[in-house]
Amino acid sequence: MGAIRCNRCGQPLEEGSTKYQVDLRIRSMFDGVLQESGVGDPSGDIDDILAELSECSEEELNRQVYQDDVFIMCPSCKEAFIKDIYSHINPKASPDANRAPLIH
Repeated sequence: MGAIRCNRCGQPLEEGSTKYQVDLRIRSMFDGVLQESGVGDPSGDIDDILAELSECSEEELNRQVYQDDVFIMCPSCKEAFIKDIYSHINPKASPDANRAPLIH
């Protein structure tokens, strides 16, 4: 088996060393509201959407709906990753305080 490396910093991770698997699962979300595009013929909207979709690859379209990735990280990169995620929610946020609500 090849050497495992941290996907964030590239550091080799020795067998038996502490390492973390980070599973990233992104799903599109629908809040039940459809925005109106304006007045006019709704079939024109459909034509515009179909034209836009025809320019995208199947992979691009799938990534707009869902994305799953797995990362292996060393302990310091795992901590930096967590800190970075929560700092964008609120500069004082942490995994234990001011956490954004999680939907399961």
